[in-house]
Amino acid sequence: MKKFFSFVAAAFVAMTMNAQAISVAEAIAEGMQLDSMATSEAEYTVEGYVINAGAFSMLYHNQSWYMADEASATASDFQAYNCYPIEGADTLKVLNGDKVQVTGKLKKYYNKTAAKYIIEIEKGNAAFISKADGDHTVVTAIEEVTVAQALEIGNALAAGASTEKQYKIRGYVSAVDVKSSDAYSDQYGNQSFYVADAQGSTAASNTEGAFYVYRGKPSTKAAIPYGAYVEFTCTIMKYVPAQGDPVIENADQNISITVLDAPVVEYDTLNVTQAVAAAHALEDNTESAKPVVILGYVANIKTAYNDQYKNITFYMSDDATATYGDLQVYRGKISKEEGEALAQGDRVLVVGKLSHSVNNGKDYYEVAAGSEVSVLWKQSIEQIVLTEKVNKVLMDGVLYIVRDGKLFNLQGAQVR
Repeated sequence: MKKFFSFVAAAFVAMTMNAQAISVAEAIAEGMQLDSMATSEAEYTVEGYVINAGAFSMLYHNQSWYMADEASATASDFQAYNCYPIEGADTLKVLNGDKVQVTGKLKKYYNKTAAKYIIEIEKGNAAFISKADGDHTVVTAIEEVTVAQALEIGNALAAGASTEKQYKIRGYVSAVDVKSSDAYSDQYGNQSFYVADAQGSTAASNTEGAFYVYRGKPSTKAAIPYGAYVEFTCTIMKYVPAQGDPVIENADQNISITVLDAPVVEYDTLNVTQAVAAAHALEDNTESAKPVVILGYVANIKTAYNDQYKNITFYMSDDATATYGDLQVYRGKISKEEGEALAQGDRVLVVGKLSHSVNNGKDYYEVAAGSEVSVLWKQSIEQIVLTEKVNKVLMDGVLYIVRDGKLFNLQGAQVR
């Protein structure tokens, strides 16, 4: 780590030699000449005082703060965004009142919250000119806590605040978030879920005793199932959404999640009729606490396979010949080969949570987004590629066709 920051510091010195030194007011005036969201071609070294310093990120070793030409200022239209405060070979955190230099390209950014443009330098290096009184040391000690203790620490924070110290937390995955935006992402390799202290817990909120892991990065590079015992290290944050109660969660995304134990989880196996009945028994606009396994046939494809998101939406039935089904598999995850070839009558196995939603007074029963879809066999004899000899067999007085080791009736429907 020391070598890394020595390299960064050396690069910073070389960079500042070619950058034009300007005040905060000059940086704002220069940046406002840019087009919206544009970045300057030249690099600048902006000198000023730190105001409204944000929390230091232990994951990325950077920090955001606003700057002004006067230490007594309370607001500014210039921000050092996710920048690296460096002194010598060490990374320190900035405090309000510090006088610093930040070097980088200017960007004209529209701040929706403030409803105005601000000028920023993003991911630039910062050097201290003078430091205000206070502890600039980055807290590196890690404390091990239970989920209950992590929630207690988070609840004691101010709204929107996060801890400086990192905490190591172990717990059981009590609820897997399978919304399309928070399920395991093949593109980003992250996933959102809840963890609780008790094995077998189905807690899905802070009030139920679960800590929310927001877009953690599983070391297994695969979705973490319900019931897995996991470990992660993070700073704790009290996130305040626009609506609803605060959420105690990790402050940084993409924290590493280590799976300590992932026991084989046995799910209830249902046919389509049973799955619809189970979804009907759920309260309106809720999902089942645990996934189930559903065996049935594809009735019709609602939305074709999406190669970008690797999912497909279709209806299921217990009748292999049906073209309408009462259970929708919404954005089920499936391989490209199987997804592009999926057809009416195929026998499939789906693992996911049941959902009961109500819209305009009508009930809808489905398997929630993010389920895993596997094709057990193709329904029609025409869909089976011939690689072996076709045979006819007589079983219990009924004539069948054997093709590539699969058994079909005389209508061409696979029976085994």
